[in-house]
Amino acid sequence: MNKSWITLGLVVVLAVPVGGVLASGGSGYAGPGDAVSFSSTEIGPAIRPAEFSLCPSIAETAQVRDKEIDYVRTREFAEAVSAVANGTSRFAPTTIPAEWKVAAADWKTSVAAGGKPRIAVVSEGSGPGGHRAVLVSPAGIPMGPIGLGMDRSCDPQLLFRASIEYRARIGQEDLPLLYPHVVRQAASGIGKTVTAKLDMAERNAKRLEDTALRILQAEQMGAGECQPQELARAKAELAVARNGITEFDFAPGVTEAVLARADDLSGNLLTARRYAASHGIRCVSE
Repeated sequence: MNKSWITLGLVVVLAVPVGGVLASGGSGYAGPGDAVSFSSTEIGPAIRPAEFSLCPSIAETAQVRDKEIDYVRTREFAEAVSAVANGTSRFAPTTIPAEWKVAAADWKTSVAAGGKPRIAVVSEGSGPGGHRAVLVSPAGIPMGPIGLGMDRSCDPQLLFRASIEYRARIGQEDLPLLYPHVVRQAASGIGKTVTAKLDMAERNAKRLEDTALRILQAEQMGAGECQPQELARAKAELAVARNGITEFDFAPGVTEAVLARADDLSGNLLTARRYAASHGIRCVSE
């Protein structure tokens, strides 16, 4: 996907870090590159609104950036959203939708957090189809369906009125407004893109786990000493593959190609180490 479309910067946690220990359970969350494993019973019905919204990320979409609306992620704009939602702005409607207050609270929390959500993978069994990808807020709370936060916080009329309020507050009447159609287009793009990323993470979670495990096994069998360059390249390709699944400036075809290279390199490494071990050879490379 072209970088100009969206750069949300999600962080994925899919497979064990090379050289680390396989995660067989556990709870909560971890930083980039750490292993995370949620059981289905830990997450299943417990997924709930995280009081965090993806909607401020519309600031990073082409629809918003191309119109030079660069105030969307500011605390001042979040205050303007709150003013409209709570009826303290003269630009608020006579009848304020009840959900606007919740939307404004989510917006303020998201802007104040300053972090990005990431993708964690829920283990629901072995083999293909045995994983489920979920969004995790910066606070480590599994988030519910994308539409829940996006629909609530990305209300086009709320954000349009908030942009008028913001412009009035700072005394710059020539600032571009966040028109409803722009909000709808940007929010739709984010929803579709993140949904696609979640699907890709689920489809490739087992593949990445297997690749990471082969690299780990090869390293434990002496690849670091006998094939240091090949080992370093395999690790690098695996890292790029992880990023390709979660970063929106990677085209799907590029990601698939990197995954294939990581598969091949890890397989070649492990085959060479097993051959050496079976023949009593200290070091051997293909």
